[in-house]
Amino acid sequence: MSKLIKRLDISAHPRLEQSLGYNAENRWVAWHWEPDLEQPFYTDGQTTGASNSLAWQVFLEHPQVSYDLDNYELAETERYWLLLDRKTRNFYIGEGKIIQSLLEQPEGLGLLASLDGNSNPIRDTRYAVRQLTRFNPFRSWFKLIPIGLGAALIASFGMTHWSSLLSPQAEQKQAIQPLPVTPVIPTGNCGVGGSQDFSGYVTSASGDKELHLVGVYESHPHHSGNNHPTGEIQVKVKRQDKPIILALSSYEPVNWNVQVEPGVEIEKIIVNGYHDQKVTGVSDSKIPIEEYSHEGTGKYLENFTYQWSSAENQGTPALVTQLSQLTGTQLTSFQGCYRGTQFEIQ
Repeated sequence: MSKLIKRLDISAHPRLEQSLGYNAENRWVAWHWEPDLEQPFYTDGQTTGASNSLAWQVFLEHPQVSYDLDNYELAETERYWLLLDRKTRNFYIGEGKIIQSLLEQPEGLGLLASLDGNSNPIRDTRYAVRQLTRFNPFRSWFKLIPIGLGAALIASFGMTHWSSLLSPQAEQKQAIQPLPVTPVIPTGNCGVGGSQDFSGYVTSASGDKELHLVGVYESHPHHSGNNHPTGEIQVKVKRQDKPIILALSSYEPVNWNVQVEPGVEIEKIIVNGYHDQKVTGVSDSKIPIEEYSHEGTGKYLENFTYQWSSAENQGTPALVTQLSQLTGTQLTSFQGCYRGTQFEIQ
């Protein structure tokens, strides 16, 4: 067992992550609390999004969970993150920066899983008996519900309503032709000081304009507690084939410095983030800029995608679907990094 991450004596019900608002298929997913926003978030190494606040509270307060997690204050601070191995259904707890780093480098998570091995049924049974003997038989009926049944109830009771509280835009989604998910990797990297996980998607545009998306989680790692200093990302646009809709997305606050070469026609720029997003470099031009951020405008567009999956069962990222519906344009290219500082569209 790693000294940096502790395995917990609880196992996840198969529907638990869906109950908490996570619906993708990555093996590893982590949850943490944002105290300044009073909101739980998930991240799986590719996408970050808001979790279901009510389901999170129900989960943390269940006696079979609270016994192990009370000391970590997962509904008060962001120091510790809860990590789930969706294959083995094992939970781990660790400091946020450590788990973030592991999600950036999945081979470390693979090593953790191989060293841990499978769950021990004798230990798990002994733990269940210990938990049951702790309970006061006169407590409320809810506290006696097994965690698996509790997760199922969370999923089945009011799940649609709770999800709409987190993302009202989801109710307005319309059917859209899914994109092929196999990426054609464009030439590029995450820039100086960026992570080493660049990924991308490129296809030919069939319409009269193009939609290009750049997505990151952050531009620098200097975030802690309620301190979220703004970073900077440079985006150079060289492509001149058709008018461009440029979409820029980051969970952390970013000043997007957009440099446009002569001959490039940008129809508009869309910025998406949980924290405030700014655009410079074209601020004196007539290019319209639309901001969607919880901190800046009170709403954001879906999740914060920063990796493109090659798995066929992943489907189109929700952010891409939202942008396509908003602009009436299919995605032409995506570039993403967990931490990025410079990108080119050419």
